[in-house]
This record gives sequence, structure tokens and C-alpha cells, in this order.
Amino acid sequence: MHNTDSPKFIQLPITEINSSDLIRQLSDDNRQLSDNIFQLRQVIDEMANTLAMQKELIQQLRDEIARLKGQKPKPDIKPSKLEGQNRKPDWHKRIGPHDGQRKTVLFSLWVYVESLERQSLNVAFSVIAAAALTLQMRSLDISRLARRVIKKVRRIGKPGQPKGKPRGKKTLLQIHETPVIQPINIPEGAVFKGFKRYTVQDIVFEPHNIQYQLARWQLPDGSYIAGELPKDVHGHYGPELVAYILHQYHACRVTEHLLLDQLRARGILISAGQLNNILIENKDAFIEEVAELLPVAAKAEGQIQTDDTGGRHKGKNQYTTVIGNSLFSIFATTESKSKINFLQLLQCGKKEYLINEDTLDYLRQTKLPSYFPGYISLSLGSKFTTLSCWEQFLKERNITNEVAVRFLTEAALYASVIATGIPRNLGVHSDDAGQFDVFVHSLCWIHEERHYRKLIMTTDEARIDLERVIDQIWDIYQNLKTYKENPDEGSRERIHKKFDEIFQPTTSSAILNHQLEKTYKKKQELLRVLERPETPLHNNCSETDARAAKIKLKISGGTRSDEGQRVRDTFLSLQQTCLKLGINFIAFLRDRVRRLYVIPRLAIVIRERALAVVSDPPCILHSSLDSSSMMLCELCNIAQSA
Repeated sequence: MHNTDSPKFIQLPITEINSSDLIRQLSDDNRQLSDNIFQLRQVIDEMANTLAMQKELIQQLRDEIARLKGQKPKPDIKPSKLEGQNRKPDWHKRIGPHDGQRKTVLFSLWVYVESLERQSLNVAFSVIAAAALTLQMRSLDISRLARRVIKKVRRIGKPGQPKGKPRGKKTLLQIHETPVIQPINIPEGAVFKGFKRYTVQDIVFEPHNIQYQLARWQLPDGSYIAGELPKDVHGHYGPELVAYILHQYHACRVTEHLLLDQLRARGILISAGQLNNILIENKDAFIEEVAELLPVAAKAEGQIQTDDTGGRHKGKNQYTTVIGNSLFSIFATTESKSKINFLQLLQCGKKEYLINEDTLDYLRQTKLPSYFPGYISLSLGSKFTTLSCWEQFLKERNITNEVAVRFLTEAALYASVIATGIPRNLGVHSDDAGQFDVFVHSLCWIHEERHYRKLIMTTDEARIDLERVIDQIWDIYQNLKTYKENPDEGSRERIHKKFDEIFQPTTSSAILNHQLEKTYKKKQELLRVLERPETPLHNNCSETDARAAKIKLKISGGTRSDEGQRVRDTFLSLQQTCLKLGINFIAFLRDRVRRLYVIPRLAIVIRERALAVVSDPPCILHSSLDSSSMMLCELCNIAQSA
């Protein structure tokens, strides 16, 4: 018989738990607990010190009594070194003197290290970052503090472990499983002496399918309400799977066909069209983040490097232009590689033609007749947002000459680039391609030396002259490297004089004399470093970036759609920028796909790096930068490197 009195289970409505609110609540609780623990630890330390003093005083009195009785006092016996092996690490004493805030952060970090086996990295990082935010500490200080503490924690070890230098890089390794293995035969009388740890790293690839049960409720008026999906769910493929697909395709350069086979082999039901949609569609947020990089990075370093390489789109040859410096890289594939095209790329996505004082300044430097700036000044303040409007403006003023149209278009684009935030004294470093000769242009010495390597001399005397010139080029190159480190007026004058001596056409070879004359005409651009020591001497930075685009082209064979081309260039830009900033790319993709933005926008990170370099000691960070997010990013990088 069935028991009619059995308890009835009532299904309660499932409410969505906001992850950010949960983390914030946990962070507040953690901060309160940390404060309480720190206060208790202070009280314990004070009581321990008092107890130690009282114990020492009692022992002194006992020794004095023993001497009065004619007895020997207690001998001074040093403790054995073996006694300290099982002591808990006095981390708060070893770390060094810090104020109360720093001690609280230190304790939070120590709790994090202790809890790696019980908590996920994301939760632990969020708790620490939130605690740092409540302390209102600068992100640079926090990141330095985190690195110092984690370094010391590695040396100290976890509670109960022997002290000393850790073996390998597994100090911060999260342990998911701890099986106990006993010996096969344990003789009678054997004594258990603990465990010998042996860590094995492995990875598990398996589907994790979630079926959300969205509860539906009917209201008294007949309408329905239902539960909503979590905020990080967009479509029928989860954020971890989407981030994995993007990383495999863009960073690991796995072709779409092989990636499809890989996913199906692992049990993912996905079609070729669905995979293509994940790779291409809804990438506006990534494109916008790339568009923010150039103005910020150009201001941060005051110079950029650029180069171009061959591209392929819709079965036709095109050109991929690379623009970057030590902080960022952006890629753009276009049909031409003219100066107009380069200025359009510097607009960061905008399509504007301006006529202002910058337009007139550019025209004064061109080969146009002197009356042109005055003629165009009649339209000062004009702005054109489309190419058709700009062309109509030129036609109305009977400007149809090809050279004049080109120079006027370059001037209007030049003014528009400055309006986006690019400084007028921006240094542009290139390999002597004519389309890059804008702003404050400088040239690569390595490319210039290659011109001499290509020369073929027909006589022994000419070959000796060529070898002498090449050696002199490398001598002046070394002098310029030394000048960059310690610029002074005397060295500047000597280098100018040496340049004039080297590149005078006085050799026995007419071919060599011609090349020397060509190099001499580039003196100002080759010696730009004497005016601006931050100017690079070579173009290796953009050459390396261009190599990444070339490898991608060789594997994929090119793009077939305009949207696919934009996405390919966008993710190449993000990948190379993350590499230069030291940000883990897969962690970046996970953060952006989930729309968490725990890792700050790359433009903010670049601005932060620039402020950190300029300020010594570090200045107060930019108000738009979340200190906890910056620290979280740094901690992620530390853990990844560990």
C-alpha cells in the first residue's frame, strides 16, 4: 500500500541569479571577513607578544632565584632545525612591513592561494579584485603587489608544506582530483608518513549541453510571463564553445573545414553554415574595439610603424596594410596602397573630408601652384561625409586635373585624420614606400642597406668601395643606437658629419655613386632619430606583424566576402595587440563573448601603460579604468604564466 502521508514537494519558481551581483555580494562578505580576521590577527599578535614577554620575565626571575640558591640557571639551548619543518608559514611577518590596506590585500591573496583546490580561478580572481577595489588602490601598485606576494608565496609554500624553493611551475596550479594510491603490500609494523605528491596535467574535451527550463506562468489577465535566459547566452551555442571556435580559427589558424570535423568528432551537432555564422556574424563589438586603438596608441608613443603585404580577396590580389607600434597592431586589406588609402586607414573607420587650416598646411607642402591654398581657403570650414559629396565639391570649382584632385583629397583626409585625435607631430616609420610619407616621416636603415647589397660590381676596385660603404653604414647604425640611449649635442654633430662623408658620390663606380646620391637625399628621414630619439632605426615591428597576415593568407587562401575580410583583419589586430600587451588571448575572447569586460578595453589598457611609463612614481590612474579589473587581468596573466 502507498503511504498517503508522504511529504509533498512544492516546485518553487526559479529566479535568475545575476552573476555580477553574486560576485559583488561575495566580495563584500570577503572584505568584511578579511577586516575581521585582520583585526583578530592583530589582537592575537599582541597577546602573543605579551605572553612571550611574560614568559621571558618569568624565566629571568627563575634564573635569578636559582643563582641566589647557588644553583645553575636554565641553559641556553638553540632549537633544532627540524622543529621548523611543520610550522605554519608566518607570511604576515615574512612579507615585510606594509600598511593596513596592503596587509588586507596580502591576506586576501594568501586566502586565494590556499583555496585554489576548492575554488575556481574566476571566483577567486573576482573576490581579490573586488577587495582591491574597495581599498581604492592604484591598479599598478596592486599588480606589482600581487606579483611580489605570489612570488613570496611560491617560496614560502602552503601551510603544512616544507619551506624552500618550489619544484617546477605548479605552485598556482589548480588541482581538480586528488586520488590516493596505497602501496601494493604494506608490511606489518609500517608507519604512515604522509604523501608524496606527483602532479599530472591533463585536459578534458567533451560536450556540455544545457537545456534551460524556462518556467511559464499565466497571469490573472490571461497573459504569460516566462523565465529569461542568462545574459551570457546568445544563440544555441554557449560562450565557451564560441570562444574556443574563435581561438582555434584565428589564433591557432585551424581552417574552417578542419574545425568543423574537429567539433563533430567531439560530439557537437553543428553545420558548416552555423560555424560560418559564429565566425563572421555579430562582430561589431570587436570591430569597434579595434577602431579605438590607433588614436590612443599614437598619442601614447608618438610614433607608429607601417608596412604592407600582398592580400587576396574574392579571387583578386589586394594589399594588407599593417599599422602599429610596441602597444598595438591593426590590419586592413584594401584594393590599393596609395597615400589616399593610407590616410583613410588612419581615420579609424570614419569617412570625412575636411577643409581647415590643416588642409591648407598640407597644400603648402605640395607641388601645387602657390595660389591653390588661398583658392581653397574660400571654403574654409567645409565638411564632406561621403566621397560623392567631395567629388561634387571639386567639380563645382572646375578642379578636374588628376594631380590637383589627388593632392586636394590627400589634404582633406589629412585634416580629417588630425580631427580624430592623431597628433600633428606623429612619427611615421616605414621602409621608404611613398604612400607612407605623411606627418613626420622616418626611414628604416635595414631597408636602405639592402639597396647596396643588391648592387653588382664588375671590378675589384668597385667591390672594395662597396664593402667599405656597407661597413660604414653599419658603423653609423651603431652610432645611432648609442645616441638613442644617451643623446647629446656633440654626438649629433659627429653623426651628421659622418653621414655627409659616407654618402658623397666619390667612388669609382657610377652605379654606387648613384645609390649614394639617392641615400643622401633621404638624410633628414634617415637621421630623424637625432631629433626624436624615440624613433626606431628599423621596421622589424611591422615586418613581424605583416608575417602573421602572410601566414594566415597562405593557410586560408584569402577571403570571399567583405564581412569575412573585415572580421579576419579585426581578429588579427586583436590577437597581435593582446600579444604585445601581455594579455592572454583566449581569456580575452572568453571575457568578450560573455560580455563581462572584466579585462578592460584594450584602448584603456594602452592608455594605462602609457601613464605608467611616464609617471615615476606611478600617477593616479585614469578615472575610467576599473582598478579591480586591471588587477584581475594582471592576475590572470600571472596564473597563465605560472
